[in-house]
Amino acid sequence: MSTLRGSIAVVLVASTRDRAAELKASLERAADRLAVEPVATVDAALEILRDSPVDCLVAVGRPAEPTGLPAVEAVRDRHPVLPIVFCPDEALDASGVAEAFDAGATDVARVSTDSDRAPVLVYRISNAVASARAVAEAERQRDRLEGFVHGVSHDLRNPLNVAQGRLDMAQSEGDLGHVDTAASAVDRTLELIADLLTLAKQGEQPGELEPVELSAVAEGCWANVATGDATLVVDADRRILAERGRLKRLLENLFRNSVEHGSDDVTVVVGDISPMYTTTRAGAVLPSGFFVEDDGPGIPEAERDRVFEVGYTTDRDGTGFGLNIVSEVASAHGWEVAVSEGSRGGARFEITGVEYDD
Repeated sequence: MSTLRGSIAVVLVASTRDRAAELKASLERAADRLAVEPVATVDAALEILRDSPVDCLVAVGRPAEPTGLPAVEAVRDRHPVLPIVFCPDEALDASGVAEAFDAGATDVARVSTDSDRAPVLVYRISNAVASARAVAEAERQRDRLEGFVHGVSHDLRNPLNVAQGRLDMAQSEGDLGHVDTAASAVDRTLELIADLLTLAKQGEQPGELEPVELSAVAEGCWANVATGDATLVVDADRRILAERGRLKRLLENLFRNSVEHGSDDVTVVVGDISPMYTTTRAGAVLPSGFFVEDDGPGIPEAERDRVFEVGYTTDRDGTGFGLNIVSEVASAHGWEVAVSEGSRGGARFEITGVEYDD
């Protein structure tokens, strides 16, 4: 199932397909931001949770029914942080509510197809999802901070040690040639600080997203990068929702990476990744977005998991922050970025989970 930014993807499991479909219609009438996938078995719910991004599970049934607390327990066992709202078909006393929370429910709410009751369930779902998203964002920012601190402590120490050592040698030996090396190390430190500050900003969640012509932004970014005799081919005609400034930073860093690691006449291609429906499950959609690939030397498979790490670089003059900035921009938008081999043997970066403005 696929949803837009700000919407809530819900899997609703009820004892019958008709019951599930009825509740889906009621919830979506009450709030158009909900995208509800109705199923009648726990296995069907688990299959969707395995294959698609989902924000919340709603389990409807009597506590002992398969779609009741057994469903809550089965899903909680496989998805420890997913919000789960249990909706009993009968009123629960205090011990029944406690049992539901012990089974792994995030919240307990009565369910009804009545138009005056549906908004209450929507509210409970929204609250559960908002809390989970806040926790996830706090954890993401904590991980970012740890990576940032590691990058500062590790990558700034080396050039500063060089500068300090050379200045000591200049003082003790009276050789001013050491000052030139120290000055270069200081310049290197300032470059690293600039990139670290950029990195810190890129991972913040963007505000309001705007429709952006991917082709126009790509061509503008290409003009901002020293590309020499390299060639850009843009085969994208979609408008995507993004924060323009950070999208430009992402593209410029990918272009710079291709040019710096490719030959003088490297060709870089930007194109759409169109959504495609699978044949294994009706309605399942493969990720959509865009790609940037080149015909350069590519990235060895063993190194692909490391290229987005802070400070990773194979260029002695590189800061190692370019691709990490790409990863941070993607993550802040809720996108995913992956690297693989391109169609012409070079590196291919795929950015998926992107929303289109059609």
